[in-house]
Amino acid sequence: MEKAEILLEIKKAEDTAKKIIAEAEENHKKRLVELDIELEKLLEKRKRELDLDMDKQLRTESDRILMEKQRAISEGVREIEKIRDQALEKKDDAINFILDKFMRYVDELQRKND
Repeated sequence: MEKAEILLEIKKAEDTAKKIIAEAEENHKKRLVELDIELEKLLEKRKRELDLDMDKQLRTESDRILMEKQRAISEGVREIEKIRDQALEKKDDAINFILDKFMRYVDELQRKND
């Protein structure tokens, strides 16, 4: 092989290598774009999943708070009814006590006037 032929072969090999490198770089850029798109899709999917999970947790906690509120209200109503019943039971005693005191006072006044 002559020097010119060898140089021509080297030139062809360099051109081929440049094409291979250019294709590899292009494929690399293309793959990076595809990976960015894929990553964006995964992030969006995960964001939706997290949003759904947060909504579910908020509903669960809201329901728990509402149930606790209703329980507290029910307990309060029962306590009020209990106190009311106790007050009603003591009402007659209180009325009799006041009437007795009043009658004693009236008797005292009458004795003083006699």
